[in-house]
Amino acid sequence: MGASSLPHLEAGGFGTVDSIHESDMSSKRLADMGFVRGAHVTMIRPGAPCLVRIAGRYVGLGLAHQESIHLRAG
Repeated sequence: MGASSLPHLEAGGFGTVDSIHESDMSSKRLADMGFVRGAHVTMIRPGAPCLVRIAGRYVGLGLAHQESIHLRAG
């Protein structure tokens, strides 16, 4: 997998957060939930909202937030 956004992951797929393209307020909120550069993300249930595992937690995200999270392999 090359760089792509979160909604491109299938169930069980994973990646590492490369960047987040959101407003400052939304970026901070996502960072508070664990979405920081280098964090490992696993897709549990794709869709809108999706369910992902990050930093030992499960987080649900709507499509707009999913599309702003860019991942790289690994």
